[in-house]
Amino acid sequence: MSRKVGVITLHNSPNYGSCLQTYATQVVLARVGADAEIIDYYRKDAIPENEVDRALNGQLVKKMPIFKVPGVKQIAKIPVSRMVARRRAPLDEFRHSKLALTERSYYSADELDANPPVADIYCTGSDQVWNSIWNNGFDRAFYLSFAPEGKKKIAYAASIGKATLEDWEAEPMRKALSSYSCISVREQEAADLLDSIGVHGAMPVIDPTLMLNRDDWEAIADGWISPEPYVLVYQLNRNAEFDSYVQRVAKKTGLKVMRIAYGVHEKRSGENAVICPSVGKFLSLFLGAEIVITDSFHGTAYSVNLGKKFVAISPGRFNGRISNLLNMTNLDNHLLDDFGNLTISELDYDSNSVQAQLNLKRNEAFSFIEKALDI
Repeated sequence: MSRKVGVITLHNSPNYGSCLQTYATQVVLARVGADAEIIDYYRKDAIPENEVDRALNGQLVKKMPIFKVPGVKQIAKIPVSRMVARRRAPLDEFRHSKLALTERSYYSADELDANPPVADIYCTGSDQVWNSIWNNGFDRAFYLSFAPEGKKKIAYAASIGKATLEDWEAEPMRKALSSYSCISVREQEAADLLDSIGVHGAMPVIDPTLMLNRDDWEAIADGWISPEPYVLVYQLNRNAEFDSYVQRVAKKTGLKVMRIAYGVHEKRSGENAVICPSVGKFLSLFLGAEIVITDSFHGTAYSVNLGKKFVAISPGRFNGRISNLLNMTNLDNHLLDDFGNLTISELDYDSNSVQAQLNLKRNEAFSFIEKALDI
């Protein structure tokens, strides 16, 4: 009889990586004989009706300085709400078609405490679930505060996403995690941080998306094929030097540019923008690319996993995830340290060697999960 595992993670953040790491977690648990159910929990800023305010007060303001002008935000609410809905649509379609979500949705930790989903084991899943910056403080739901007394609690590939902890968060984190029976994290620095606050023995494992191979991802891609080769751009942070670099790589290689974009404001002259593609097409764009240029961790992870030529560009803060992955696969030379360096985009590497290393890490992660679930 399989064990039912209730998984809480950032499955509904408005980006492709969050959706896909949740799907991969579900597949990985199924492969060890567990029955995963994704707890449909929304942080306050991820509740659909709150996402417009989040967009107007967050990344959109950084990407489009006009929103800093008094009165512009109020005027922009209707068009921004349409943009948010367009961005959510392909992600919601994937969530509802591919994820085993709980029947009810939860919009606060109090709702989870009052009526927790039924499971044999409760699991904090992957992504930056313990990042107090993204969570706007200490969100106890991601520490399984709602799990009934006596139920096993585990963490699989959880991430703190930061190199340091704030003084105020160390003690509540230590107290909450002391009730977990097994903890794995996505980065070595997360294991070190937990060790420093008295939570010992956390095991670093690879991101769930790396647990699945090319065949697995092709199986849910939409099969789209470009009639001509291209450079794929997946950029999450506004950066004029990044944009200029893309154009110079395109000119040097003679390749057209395909850019995955979350809105029309991300279009760039001379490029082909694919705005809010389906998750299946998102995967197909990576599968078919000649070269990938990205500042995204999951963009880097797919490039590595699919054996693509790629350039990883630091997003600034929270860069440890990319550095750890490249170090593990001996691909550190793909992390751009100089926007004048165009040769990185054409670097070859032994993808068989990379897959051999990933297979070792996959086996380690499967061993952890089997032990954590007592399978």
